[in-house]
Amino acid sequence: MENTVSVFIGAVTDEKVKTAHISEGLLKINGVASIWELTGSLDLLILVRSPSIQSINDVVEAVRASPGILQTTSYLVLDTHHRA
Repeated sequence: MENTVSVFIGAVTDEKVKTAHISEGLLKINGVASIWELTGSLDLLILVRSPSIQSINDVVEAVRASPGILQTTSYLVLDTHHRA
């Protein structure tokens, strides 16, 4: 995916809302590529891919406004390394 900006969004969710239900809603947001359920201080790790920083910002705002999301932290991907 050349010319694509990627961001990981770590999210803390409302324990009263099923995580699968939150994920289903998030996957409807254009730009959300994958979601992982985690243990630890974050409940979800959301991979967002989009063509520009401005469109990434729109996706981050949509994730923050989603029902069941209490807190987010965004991590802009600067470079990617793969095993040969």
